[in-house]
Amino acid sequence: MKTSEQINEIAEALAAAQGEIQNPGKSAENPFFKSKYADLAEVLSVVRPAFSKHGLSVVQMPYSSDDGAIGVTTMISHKSGQWMKGSLELPLQVAKNVNQDAGSAITYIRRYALSAACGVAQEDLDSNLGDSKENNTGKIVNLKVISKTKAAEITALIEETGSDLVGFLNFCHAESVETIPANKYEKARDALIAKREKTNAS
Repeated sequence: MKTSEQINEIAEALAAAQGEIQNPGKSAENPFFKSKYADLAEVLSVVRPAFSKHGLSVVQMPYSSDDGAIGVTTMISHKSGQWMKGSLELPLQVAKNVNQDAGSAITYIRRYALSAACGVAQEDLDSNLGDSKENNTGKIVNLKVISKTKAAEITALIEETGSDLVGFLNFCHAESVETIPANKYEKARDALIAKREKTNAS
């Protein structure tokens, strides 16, 4: 993360705004895993009023890297001129439609980055992360992720079935296949295998 030289005013404003921001509802459907989550519009709907009240604004700009990844830089500014920004990117695995895949990845990254920056929870971490604990910053972090072998297996199944990577990572609450929580592995693998069998049977 990068910041302006001084952050005292933006830090105070963020603290006040976060005290008013409520976690968004989960009305968006993830058809791949038949689960619900808070989409970008819902996250923005709870962030904007508090940000506006305390002189804060957010800008999210997409970019692409030379190695084929796509990312978003999220910058939070304060009326004083102070700012904070950070970037998050994902590898772009194009199956059929490059524009659709890129758009889905950008939307996912925007939602994930904005929620993290504003302290917004989108789902029950205790039920979804399993092996987790609170670190010294007060943030819940996952301690156990899938092995490299399992990550390679999942990646191969995603490519073989032409599955939506963004939707898959959204369900797994992970930034990449390599950071999928270990307790999500069996359900994720079984869903991909079932999709492959259904495709082969048709």
